[in-house]
Amino acid sequence: MPVLPAKLALITLFTGLTGLAQASDEMTAKISTGLFYSSGQSDTIDTDDATTNSIPFMVSLKQGDFSFGLSTAYISVDSDNFNTKGIGDTTASIGYDLTENPWLTVKLKHKFATGDETEGLSTGKSDTSVQLDYFYPVKSNTSLFANVGHKFVGKVSGVAMQDTNYGSIGSGYIFSSKTNIGVSLDYRQSVFSDLDDQVGASVFLSRPITKTYSLSGFGSYDNTQTISTGLTVTAKF
Repeated sequence: MPVLPAKLALITLFTGLTGLAQASDEMTAKISTGLFYSSGQSDTIDTDDATTNSIPFMVSLKQGDFSFGLSTAYISVDSDNFNTKGIGDTTASIGYDLTENPWLTVKLKHKFATGDETEGLSTGKSDTSVQLDYFYPVKSNTSLFANVGHKFVGKVSGVAMQDTNYGSIGSGYIFSSKTNIGVSLDYRQSVFSDLDDQVGASVFLSRPITKTYSLSGFGSYDNTQTISTGLTVTAKF
């Protein structure tokens, strides 16, 4: 289930133009949910032709230099002669800001295999990732953001799987209405060695609805002809 955590992470970096710039020692909490859709290559199952719909749920906390996140999703996967639905894996992350303005954050992420392996909702193995996030406010309304990471993949016996690298680089702009727009170039290796590396682009849009709620959306396309879109609602406390 790579699309969910990857895109949530990028949305977090992208909206950091307002979030990080306003960081303080006070604890902030965010709860996010929405609808995600993907058609094409999948890492949930070893195929280059799958349709995946998911309802993500993520909780994140930040206080000072430390951050913590927890995410999972209800997912539905359809492919030739295969379809399944249910709760997927759960990913926990902890981060620490090494520097501020620009922000350089190191993160440790661990995927717990909470999805049903027999139903194709999980590989049945846990993964661990080490990631660096970068966020630089070039101007008060313009930012650069990037991330790079390495995933240590839990291997399934008899399946050609591999540890992977991934990364993104992009830019964001915030209007006076506090609407954010952003674009990024993305790279990711598949956990299945027989699937292609994915190189593509993403477009993001985020806008506050009230002081508490904000709405974010994205669309992406890559060289494997995989299309992904999503809409996320976030409450900040």
